[in-house]
Amino acid sequence: MTRIVEASGKSVTEATARALAKFGIASEQANIEVIERGRKSFLGLFGGAPARVAVSQRVSVRARAEEIVADLLRLMRLSSQLHVTEERNTLIIDIETAGSDGLLIGKGGNTLSALEYVANRMLQRGSKKSPKIILDVSGYKRRRGDFLKSKALSLAEQVKAAKKQVTTEPMDATDRSIIHAVLKSDPAVETRSIGQGRVKSIVVAPAKGGSKSRNRGGQRRRRRQPKRK
Repeated sequence: MTRIVEASGKSVTEATARALAKFGIASEQANIEVIERGRKSFLGLFGGAPARVAVSQRVSVRARAEEIVADLLRLMRLSSQLHVTEERNTLIIDIETAGSDGLLIGKGGNTLSALEYVANRMLQRGSKKSPKIILDVSGYKRRRGDFLKSKALSLAEQVKAAKKQVTTEPMDATDRSIIHAVLKSDPAVETRSIGQGRVKSIVVAPAKGGSKSRNRGGQRRRRRQPKRK
């Protein structure tokens, strides 16, 4: 949890100095919130009030993300260790639990996805430019990705053989993106998401006219060149 120190003084400057001294940090390293600016007493007898400030230490985005995930897991009463890796504008946090991997992952990864969504929303409250948090549990997402790639190829073969569409079970956005990406290069099938909310199904169907190049969303047809006379 983020530590917050309150202090009071005759002025905001004095109260801030006292709070910073308790932390042992400079003002550039702190978030300072003025609670009460203070009021001078009348004739030195009554009506006065000291200035009050609340000071917390600034932390890196990485530390803040790790703190958020750790707090959420603590609320879930799960004992865990976090391993954080930075890649471009992404923070990959691999969670190691004490025998609770299945509980944290949930059916089809739903619990893990929900936790990831909440963690990202909490981090973005501080700044919309915050990096994206990706949560994993003991390499589950890598194994899940390999499974979904195989599933996508199997669905495509099924659609081409039966020449009719199939619909998957509801999936979150991360899983859907894998299916769409794998089948994007197959000209014989097309995909689309159906449903509402964060969890939707994917329809895999024969490409209209037998080729994506004839779809509205595909490449334009080449114009026929006029015959030379």
